[in-house]
Parts: sequence; structure tokens; C-alpha cells
Amino acid sequence: MRLLRGTKIMEAPPDWRSEVERTGREVVVDLGAGDGRFVYESARADPSHLYVAIDPDAEALKEYAFRAARKPARGGVENAVFVVAAAEDLPPELFGLAALVRVNFPWGSLLRGLLEPRVETLRALARLLVLGGRFEIVLSYDPAHDTGAFAGGPLSPVSETYARQTLATAYKNAGLHVDTVRRLTQDEALALPSTWGRRLLHARPREVVLVAGTVS
Repeated sequence: MRLLRGTKIMEAPPDWRSEVERTGREVVVDLGAGDGRFVYESARADPSHLYVAIDPDAEALKEYAFRAARKPARGGVENAVFVVAAAEDLPPELFGLAALVRVNFPWGSLLRGLLEPRVETLRALARLLVLGGRFEIVLSYDPAHDTGAFAGGPLSPVSETYARQTLATAYKNAGLHVDTVRRLTQDEALALPSTWGRRLLHARPREVVLVAGTVS
């Protein structure tokens, strides 16, 4: 498993998972973390959990990985981990580790996998969770404006109706039981510490939907 510590990519030590489990902290994973801001700010606000950012783009993660690696007096945190990996190729060290998996404003292949939806993407997400663990996915996609969101043809726009009628059934078939679907207000969406999300929301008004539930 490749970790980004500061600005350097290194292999995780063989006992990385056992050390995480030894601490007894619950693990929160941000899948498709982008620049890692959600994980960094969450770790600063909540030292009782371990926050793990997963994204294939190490360059994008560098700023917040660097901030996390600083001394505590300068804003550093020891409960934030930055993993360089794609959702399609997750490290086995992370399987069954997370009490909560967040996906905040996914884009690219991850967005397509969650919206189409693709069973391999959903099972990858489910694989990260402990039995009974929770997932929370914040989705926003408008095919009329988000033409560069992912490769391939456009999909249905994100809405509460689409999430309830299409996504919930497909997610259940992959072991993800949806118990919450609701539209977020602009203020709720902007309150999430997501750089990409704020960029999307400031560009134009858009529908943002939370899809959440548990894994079995």
C-alpha cells in the first residue's frame, strides 16, 4: 500500500494495519478524496478517529498531506493518512477496516461507477467497511452542464427520485443498504470541507443529494 507522507510516497510498513487496529480508533475513509481537505480538516477537529484519504492522484493530495505531516503547533495531525490508490484497485490492507466511508462530490470514473451504477465500484466501496459499517455519498451531476465529468455518454441527472428508484436497488444488490436519501440545501453542501464541492457549487446552483446506509 502506497502512503503519501508529507510530499513523499512510501510503502506502508507490514504491520500498518495491526497498528491501526491496536489503537482502537474507528476509521473513517474518504474515497476519491481529491486534495484530501476533508480528511485533514476532519482529523484536526476530531482526534478520536483515524481519517484515511484515498485518491489515485498523489499530486492532488500533496498540499494537505504536507500540512498533516507538520508539527502539531503548525497544524500537523497524526490521525490523518493519505493513500495513493484508485477505487478500482484498493489495497487489501484497507478491506473491512472502515466504520464509515465517505464519498464527497465524486468525479471521473468514480462518479460514473456510482451513478450508472457499476457493481464493481459498489463492491469496492463495500469492501472497505466493517460489517454494519456506514457509507455516506454526496452526489451532484447535471448532464447538461457536466459534460467533462467522465468518459462515455451522459447519465441521468442526480435527483432524489433517481437515487430512490434506481440507485437504492442496485446498491442493495451489492450489499449496500440505503436507508437515507435526501437533497442537501446549498448551505449544507457548502459546509462540507470539500474543495471540489465548493468549486462546483459556486459555479452555478445545482442539486446535491445524500445517499447513505449500511453494509451487510
